[in-house]
Amino acid sequence: MNIRIPYLLKTESKADLESCLYAFLLFFATLYFSNEYYYLTIPISVLFFNTQYVLKNKRAILDHGNVKKIVILTIVYLLVSYLNKLINGHPVTSLRDLYASFLLFPVLLFSSAFLNLRKVFKFFLYFVVFEILIGLVEYYYGVRSFFLENVADVNLASDFLYDHRVNGLSLSSSIFSLKLLVAIIAIEFANIKQGLKIILKGLLMMGVLISFNRALIVSILLFWIILFMYNLITCKKYNLRNSLFMAKNLLLFTGIFLLFSDHNILTEMKKKNPEKQQLELKFKSIEEKLTFNDFKESEYTMFFPKIKEGNILDTNLLANKIFYNSAKGFNTSGRTLIWMNYIAYIDQHKWFGFGSDKLLFKSIDQDNKKIKLIHAHNSFLQLIATNGLFISLLFLCIIWMIWTKKNFLFLIPILVFSTFQYGIFWGFSLLDLFFFSILMYNSNLLDEK
Repeated sequence: MNIRIPYLLKTESKADLESCLYAFLLFFATLYFSNEYYYLTIPISVLFFNTQYVLKNKRAILDHGNVKKIVILTIVYLLVSYLNKLINGHPVTSLRDLYASFLLFPVLLFSSAFLNLRKVFKFFLYFVVFEILIGLVEYYYGVRSFFLENVADVNLASDFLYDHRVNGLSLSSSIFSLKLLVAIIAIEFANIKQGLKIILKGLLMMGVLISFNRALIVSILLFWIILFMYNLITCKKYNLRNSLFMAKNLLLFTGIFLLFSDHNILTEMKKKNPEKQQLELKFKSIEEKLTFNDFKESEYTMFFPKIKEGNILDTNLLANKIFYNSAKGFNTSGRTLIWMNYIAYIDQHKWFGFGSDKLLFKSIDQDNKKIKLIHAHNSFLQLIATNGLFISLLFLCIIWMIWTKKNFLFLIPILVFSTFQYGIFWGFSLLDLFFFSILMYNSNLLDEK
């Protein structure tokens, strides 16, 4: 599927201006004062700049490749999902209840198809580098954020990078790391001079260390290893100098890591007992533990299931045993418990999931004395638990048809990251837009000059 025609017909300056605007809007939507609704400025802008082209060429677009089949399957996906929502989802008591995240899927496809991938994310990585500079100043002064008040203090007594991570301009270090993932992938196909690219890569790697997100580190290290092997295999002239140049990402990261850390990478990754471990109580007395009876729940939170702990949770499921055993020895920040709850839910609701409404588990934040909602921290568990197996397979089938069967190398780090974080399949988000733009790109990004 390749309908990336409009921007090819525009002048270079106009294409740059539009791409810079899209990149800014994407970056703006990730800042500490923003929310998910800011992302909707992207499809509105894309529609504004491309309406004339779409109206003029709608027949040619529909007749191109698999576009018509994809449109039909997308409509079927929406209808089946909405039927599932009405029967098994949230009770519809207000206009707000009629909304579900799957409704944004056609908007996501449209926006991804009409973005100039290389230009938009080249500008985006410049914005991320700016945020890294802010983050480095925060790191130097030993604060999480200059812009947020209610954030945990940096553990100055610790020499682990995890305890010194910063937020940059983001609401959390997790959001900061998500932008870093996009920028680190994008710089490999961005049209930037080699000298400047090395400097930018160095800054991006510093950003990785000061945000210190384990999912990000695992994803990019795997990405760089696979990229090195790809370049080694496709290299026409093999010598030591070329090999070192192809391994520059790994060598540069190793050098920067040694400057920042007093430990080896495995010790840093296995660091236990962070200052605020998710779902872990800080109270010494069991009498101080709050229960749901201590709260008056809203209609919204009442619909979500409670997270199960201890003997209440079914740990006999094979998948749960695998998750539990594979996580031993690592601090997963509560993910093991969360994953096991989602797996148990999927086992009990295989076909219809949570009625195509996004499944969240509710728990009590004992520190802040409030009810909090927890997503799966895994895009694939989130997808299946939300929709059930049938609709999830239909969704993945559409993705398969969209994929041009190119650029899989750039998809790997996103898929790995989304195994440990809720990265893709939000509805419409930065990583979703980046992921689907790569899926639709109809030539090899590494081979383009």
